[in-house]
This record gives sequence, structure tokens and C-alpha cells, in this order.
Amino acid sequence: MRLAVFAKPEHESRISHVNTASVKTGLGNTLGNKGGVGVSFFFNRTSFGFVNCHLTSGSEKVLRRNQNFVDILRLLSMGDKQLSAFDISLRFTHLFWCGDLNYRLDLDVQDILKHVSKREFEELMFADQLTRERQKRKAFFNFKEEKITFPPTYRYERGSRDCYLWQKYKTSGVRVNVPSWCDRILWKSYPETHIICTAYGCTDDIFTSDHSPVFATFQVGVTSQCSSKSDVNSSVERAWIELEEIDAIVKSSSSSKAKFFIEFHSSCLEETQRSSENNLQGCDVPGFLKLGWTCQQLPKLIPLLSDLEYLQDQHLLLSVKSCDGFESYGECCVALRSVMDASQKFETFLSHRGEEMGSIRGRVRVHVPKDRRATRKKIYDLFCFQKDDKGPGRGNVSLAATRIPVTRYGCLSVKMQYCKGQ
Repeated sequence: MRLAVFAKPEHESRISHVNTASVKTGLGNTLGNKGGVGVSFFFNRTSFGFVNCHLTSGSEKVLRRNQNFVDILRLLSMGDKQLSAFDISLRFTHLFWCGDLNYRLDLDVQDILKHVSKREFEELMFADQLTRERQKRKAFFNFKEEKITFPPTYRYERGSRDCYLWQKYKTSGVRVNVPSWCDRILWKSYPETHIICTAYGCTDDIFTSDHSPVFATFQVGVTSQCSSKSDVNSSVERAWIELEEIDAIVKSSSSSKAKFFIEFHSSCLEETQRSSENNLQGCDVPGFLKLGWTCQQLPKLIPLLSDLEYLQDQHLLLSVKSCDGFESYGECCVALRSVMDASQKFETFLSHRGEEMGSIRGRVRVHVPKDRRATRKKIYDLFCFQKDDKGPGRGNVSLAATRIPVTRYGCLSVKMQYCKGQ
């Protein structure tokens, strides 16, 4: 597997904290024929993660593919080390995931071919294993995928795209590989961020593989470089984040006497903060605990900068942990933009290692000094990622730029392409 991200030299000053990583998920998680590779970096103050993976093949191996995904999610070590308590789905503002995911269509091959000939792709999606697993929240929980309007990308005869080669002759006999959307591009972004998928399709002019390459193009909001200095040593009035109450419901086999606390992580905080142990607890539903913290148990969070414009683009990462063993029972992300006006409620899902673990809700108030509430119109760059189709690489991304006036974000156009071949 290969994953490449290209940037023009003039953008070098905007890119920082570059990390790469890989995970093997082949036989016994030791062979590298299956697994994932990743690249991450900051572009200005916006963090990006890219993953390319190859999951277990075979129509009947759905559960194994789900486990491959979880292993990559949990073990791929990249991004901010201070966020090591979170899997990579919560370490980046925007995470793009591509590759040969190998999920198949659970349908007779002749029925598939009939629907493809009529371009009835919506009907086929009901039989798509990945769609079903996402709906059951067994894989790619909270990830998004643009609507598929192109034919299944597997399995063709190399050198041609005239017809599907769905019979594979092996020494053990004939293996049926029904036409399927094995090659996919999904993404997951922090809430209240700007991202739009503007194109999703497959190429019909690259024949080096029995898979057709897929591509996707995104318009992504990018925050500007931070120009203000930290308020840590300032004597002026500073902003603060007041947590008024938080309630959570978590999966647990522990007794109702176990106690929990919440950790708060954010790039706008100097260090991780934590609450006191919960003072409210119940067990109304078997297998779940209902937890509660009042304002007395929750910390007052002081951000590094007090400017409204800065705080509107910040996020809090929450992790509900047991006081005994510090095991995480679920994590989530809350956008400060959604709780900027007066006292606001938030409610979202908790997840852990790709699995839904419960829910959390609360009330938050962000206090910003009057003299730090100004916002200003800026000139940002329009960054454009484009693929050079002449090259033999896989998952290649390149970068260019022009100027454009916008009020909140710079606009980043990301184009990804996944090519599986020799």
C-alpha cells in the first residue's frame, strides 16, 4: 500500500506536524498483505488525517473486515500525541479514509449485472455490505460517504472495462467474485466545520488493475494561522468556558457503585482538565449506567486565547473514564461554535474504538470579554488539491493555490484518488 500527499514548495510554511504510520492486519496481525497506512499534518491550524487501507477479502468475511477497521482505527499512531487517549477518528479536524475496503454486494451476480446495465445503483445499495454495517453501526460509525452514482469498481479483466470478470479460476476451484463497490472514500469531520463533497466517481481510462480507480473532491474550511499571542501571562480579562451540567449514558457491565470522571482535551487548552467523580448515578436499563455531574464537579476551562474569532473554531474532546483503572467508556467532540451564545445545550453520541457506547448531553456557557468579541473580514487562500492522472501512484494528492475573499474560512479543495494496481 502507498499513500502520498503532495504540496507545492510555497505552502511549506503552512504545513507542520507531519506524521506517518502503518498497521498490519494480515494473518495474526503480523502479515502486511492487509492493513492500513496513514499521513497526518496541520495546514495552518486545521488538522488533516489521511488513511489508505486494504481489508480482508471474500464475500463472507464481513465481521473480519469490521475488525480490520477497528484495529486500524485503534492502532494507527499519528496525530497529536496529547490525544493518544482517542482513536484517530477524533484526533483530526478532517479524516479522509480510502482504499480497497472489500465489502461486497449480497446479491446474485445476474441480478447485479441487470441493475448495473440499467444504472439502478440505488437498488444495489440495499445489498451493499458496507452500507448495511454502517446502518447497524458496526463499522465506520459517524463517517460519511457521498451518494454512489457509478458502477461497481470490482472485478474487471485487466486491460479492459468491457465487462465484469466475476469468475476467478483457482487450483481449489472456481471462486465467484460478484461485482461490488470494493473501493471507497469516506470521511469524518468535527461538528460545525465546513466540508462539502463536490464529486465522487470512478475513472474509466486506467486499466492496470482489476479494480477501477475511485476519486472524490471536497471543499474544506481551513482556519487561518494564529496571529495573537497566548493570554497566559496577560493581566487583562480572559475568556472562560463554564460547564454547568453534564449527563451521560454508557454501556457498562460494572456495578452501579463504580465512579467516573470526564477528561477535557482541546488545542485551545494549555493542558488536559478533568472533573471530579460523578455525584449522580443510576442503572435504569440493564447493561447501561446513567451518570451525572453538576457544576460543582466540573472544571472551569481557561482557553489560551480569548478572542471570539479564535474560540468559534475550537472543539472540546470529552472522554468518560472510570475512576478505577482509568478505562475509557466513550469519547465525543463538542464544537464551541454551537455553544457560544448564552447558555447552550449540546447532545451527541459517545463512541470507543469505532463502536457506539452511549450518549452524552450537557449545558455549556462560553464567556468572552466584550473587547475580544470583534470579528473581521480577511483574505484567505483557496487551496486546491489535484491528482496527476499520468502518474502510477495510488492515493496521490497534490496542492495548488489562488486568492479569494471569505469571512470565516479559507477554502481548501481536496481531491483524492484511490488506484489499486500492480
